[in-house]
Amino acid sequence: MIYSKWIRAIILAILVIGSCAKDPFSARHSEPPLGSAGTWETPQSPEVVVRNLLFAYNERNISNYQLCFSDSFIFSAPEDSIDAVNAGRPELFADWNKQVEVATATNIFTTFSGTDTMAYYLTLTSAPDQNDIIEDSTATLFRDYALTIVLTGVGQPDTIEAAGLATFHLNQELLNWWTIGWWEDLPAQTAHYDWGDFKAEYR
Repeated sequence: MIYSKWIRAIILAILVIGSCAKDPFSARHSEPPLGSAGTWETPQSPEVVVRNLLFAYNERNISNYQLCFSDSFIFSAPEDSIDAVNAGRPELFADWNKQVEVATATNIFTTFSGTDTMAYYLTLTSAPDQNDIIEDSTATLFRDYALTIVLTGVGQPDTIEAAGLATFHLNQELLNWWTIGWWEDLPAQTAHYDWGDFKAEYR
């Protein structure tokens, strides 16, 4: 009889502990995606891709930033490229693919993170003189940009303005997501500082 009580007590203890334990046969809950911090929308339209790029750039989120580009991405800055060749630095804009874009953005984001002496802010607005072209699986979006860089490390604050026109050529790809395949950058005025110049400093 004593053994019977002990057996019942052991079985009861096992049942109580077992009810608290995780069910090994239950469905697994998915983990939150890595790098999902920051502002992000599923890129189901070309406009959303450009918004994602803007937020990722200002938030310095490289995980979200690189998702904006196709694997065959090309960056082109025609005027800056000519200036670089004339200055004896043709490599600055040569073969600028997705790998170069992500590495360059990583350098920028790292440099401007965790410091009170360096900051930048990017704005993108629809170009009033250019109409976006959106078709079934391709699109071209024209965005005027202003990039304000503030450096306060030595003496008085130094503010640098980069302005120009960014033309984004997009394609609809896997899962109906849109990505940027080609990005062309032109300064607001010939020979003025633009986004391409800023990026090239961190290549």
